[in-house]
Amino acid sequence: MTSPFAIDPTDIRALGQATAEWIARHYAELSELPVVPDVTPAETFARFDEPVPEHGVGWRELLARFERDLAPLSFNLPSPRYFGLMNPTPLPIAVFAEALAAALNQNLGAWHHSPGATAIERQVIRWLCDLAGYPAASFGSLTSGGSLANTTALKIALATKLPETTRGGLFGLTARPLVYASAEAHFSIEKSCNILGLGGRDGLRLVPVDAHSRIDVARLRAMIAADRAAGHHPFCVVGVAGVTSNGVIDPLAELAEVAAEFGLWYHVDAAYAAGGLMSDTLKPRFRGVERADSITMDPHKWWQMPYPCGAVLTRDGEAGLRAFTAADVYIPDTGRSIEFRHHGLQGSRPFSALKLWLAMLMVGRAAYARLAEDQIALTERFVAELTKDGDWRTVTPVDTAIAAVRFTGARRQDAKERLPELDAVQDRIVDRVLKGRRHWISPTTTVGTRAIRVMVISHLTRWEHLEELIGEMRAAASANEA
Repeated sequence: MTSPFAIDPTDIRALGQATAEWIARHYAELSELPVVPDVTPAETFARFDEPVPEHGVGWRELLARFERDLAPLSFNLPSPRYFGLMNPTPLPIAVFAEALAAALNQNLGAWHHSPGATAIERQVIRWLCDLAGYPAASFGSLTSGGSLANTTALKIALATKLPETTRGGLFGLTARPLVYASAEAHFSIEKSCNILGLGGRDGLRLVPVDAHSRIDVARLRAMIAADRAAGHHPFCVVGVAGVTSNGVIDPLAELAEVAAEFGLWYHVDAAYAAGGLMSDTLKPRFRGVERADSITMDPHKWWQMPYPCGAVLTRDGEAGLRAFTAADVYIPDTGRSIEFRHHGLQGSRPFSALKLWLAMLMVGRAAYARLAEDQIALTERFVAELTKDGDWRTVTPVDTAIAAVRFTGARRQDAKERLPELDAVQDRIVDRVLKGRRHWISPTTTVGTRAIRVMVISHLTRWEHLEELIGEMRAAASANEA
């Protein structure tokens, strides 16, 4: 019997061709496949409940099992009918780049183990910094996503503003360090504060938002001043470029002024909306992002990358080193290279930069800009069409390609009397749409209002897909009214 560790180029070619054939068929069927799999958690667990295999099987049998057992149980996130949580349709060049990166198997924790790959990540980071309007001295690193990027940024902020914590931790501090963020900021900000020992509740000040879901800058100023007067140590303020619930962008320039006024680190969570920086037309919406001390970006959102591909950037390119450099006696260090393990939390690091590098070279800034502009235009058209009958309204402005809408049934004579039950109505509409399995949307709560969230994220989505969704949402609302 052939050893499972044997390298057979002919067999590798056959495996690659068979895999590529499945991927090509899958992409050809994306639009018509159900978005939501018809399966329960118990059924999925039962499908793969088996003991450790004593002996192996060939790849043909395994690929057949993948097609039979796993593919049908997978959520069709790449579908143009998926209007959900920032999961795009990965570009094919990026999909195959994952295999190329795995074959090279570079460890980007150390330059010695990834000389060319380190250069590629360095270049990709340079491109992202340039898009943000950062100076030449800026730098950063790729991460698994926005959550890790936000944690990394807050650790760098803590190490910069309270440098004594890099040696003694929080125990010697006489004042509580505080982070400020919008009440609609991503949950990873709270998690990051917990991870760093700041306290997800007491160490994070959630600032109220205005009627448009933007952070209330006047309230922020008042909260910082009050906390200082109480003996606390405010050290970081977080702005959001693309709130998860509605895509709204905070007043980034005003937040930069507040940070400068109080001497705080200024972090911008642009995990989703940073893709808009590709567009000269959209860039004014991000005015002030270039003044941030750190920025989170997620190319695995608007830039159509497969997971994982996040990034954290710092205006001061040395800031990460001050937070994360640790002694290691067993890794060669030339002293002249970039050692990414000293710029973030991860030691062993994947070659995530390859897919983004190849995609940016293949697509180009202009096409990415058109994608962002077109998806926002589709979202605006969706909102205009859905709300024109008077039974629906928008809850927040459309700053990006996310809409938060609410069914009101305003044309009914008893509309005012029904207001208390309308929150539940939004959830029932979503449930009816999801049971159809053809589209995916989600409920959310934003500016204190229960709403339905619809996002254009796939580069395959066209107006006919949104038209069909509008019909299904209206039908679901009518069925609820019956």
